[in-house]
Amino acid sequence: KQWYQRRVRGILSNLDTDYSYLEDLSSLTMKLLLLTALFAAVHAVDYTFTATTSNIDWAGAGDGFYVTAWGYDGKMINFNLNALDKSVDTTSSLVFSSPVDLGALGCMVVRAGSTNAWMIKEVSLTSSSQEKELKGTNNNADTELGWLSSDTSTAGDKGILSMMWCAEPLAPASTRL
Repeated sequence: KQWYQRRVRGILSNLDTDYSYLEDLSSLTMKLLLLTALFAAVHAVDYTFTATTSNIDWAGAGDGFYVTAWGYDGKMINFNLNALDKSVDTTSSLVFSSPVDLGALGCMVVRAGSTNAWMIKEVSLTSSSQEKELKGTNNNADTELGWLSSDTSTAGDKGILSMMWCAEPLAPASTRL
């Protein structure tokens, strides 16, 4: 019993130890986390996706659409377009931030992830790190072959699962400025 009491007193006396170094460590940890967050924010690239929806009946759409973009070096990003206004006869834009810099934009794919149908007329994608805009036109807009939808049935939307647009190939490295 005496041994147990001495052990408990020893443990309790250790609780009075000076732990002020933990405040310094905690402060340093917070500074490093803040610096990391600032670094990530400074190096984030903003991508702006813009779409024009047709003015025909039922051209607008709800959720379930996505854009994927590739750079010439093979890097890829994906964004959800749920927040984009896809109302009939509307042009709207959505800005996304990503730590991934695609460099020169190579290709983009707009794809359907639901049976909602969307009649796109034109799309574009820009990057805050590049001057050149990637543009695309739905050559079947305002026809029954122009619907972007996962309902590909002939009794339904006769949808196209995805639409892809690519930029011109880059010039050979020896001729680039």
